[in-house]
Amino acid sequence: MIVDKILRQFIEVAMFKNVSHAANKLCLSQPTLTHNMKKLEENLGVQLLERTSTGVTTTQYGELLLEQAQMMQRIYDNTLLKMAAIKARQAQSLRMGSGHAWWHMFVRDCFNRYREQHATVNIHIDLGNHLRLMDLLLGGDIDLFIGHEIQGLNPKAGITFLPLFATSDTLFARRDHPLQGRAVRPDDLLDYPCVELTPDETRYQHMVADMQQKKLTRNRQHLAERVIWSTNSMMSAIDMVNDSDAVMLTYPRCMAGYFARYGIAPLNMESSNICTVGMYLMREKADAPHVQQMLALMRQHIERLGPQLQ
Repeated sequence: MIVDKILRQFIEVAMFKNVSHAANKLCLSQPTLTHNMKKLEENLGVQLLERTSTGVTTTQYGELLLEQAQMMQRIYDNTLLKMAAIKARQAQSLRMGSGHAWWHMFVRDCFNRYREQHATVNIHIDLGNHLRLMDLLLGGDIDLFIGHEIQGLNPKAGITFLPLFATSDTLFARRDHPLQGRAVRPDDLLDYPCVELTPDETRYQHMVADMQQKKLTRNRQHLAERVIWSTNSMMSAIDMVNDSDAVMLTYPRCMAGYFARYGIAPLNMESSNICTVGMYLMREKADAPHVQQMLALMRQHIERLGPQLQ
């Protein structure tokens, strides 16, 4: 210890100017405390205390040692407080990922609530495709992420998926698009390019053991026969849709309110895809306090939103 126990005992004796009173505070016997003070003087080779009829007084050496020891104690105590603050910050610091839709719908509000509760902690947010976020999760770069349930995910990944709610996907286009205002079949999409927001990247596809479901979805949308514009930017996707006859590929229907600000509306598809959205995290971190706190915040916000997420 920077300030060892005998030096702390000396501070109490010097401040009380009485060995008996100091011994009572320190829960020591008077002979033990007297012995320790003599031992300290022997080690330093100077007299620190002068015995009087009423107690003790500090010598010139004692005054110097008291001043320096109190300074050392303050530094040590402040250091302990700072270390405790760093430990708390690290324990509550959060690194999380989210799809663009979920950031807008509820993750942003959860982030704001979490930072209000933990004003001194570090928080990192990563937005993007769920396979890329899965790669970040497996690499330890994030603690959790929110996204669609990944069909065919490799079971050996050691990942826990906690379902939060079910939602439906649809296609979007600008309000005056030729397909607006009518029932749209998959064949009707053939004449129009499509915009793919946060597409799956080839380098991450090894995490999906069974790609059959994704292949079927892409076949239904005739993607092999259409022009595809892809981007990882929400605003770029909005510009692409507004500046052309392109159709944005399946995206959560609950984002209709958001896209309406930019003159974009859902198409009236004959059928829609229902999917589950939840939290992905490493199994060994499932009980971590910061993960549980964020999960609780998300459940509160999701319960409040209710039908808006469907």
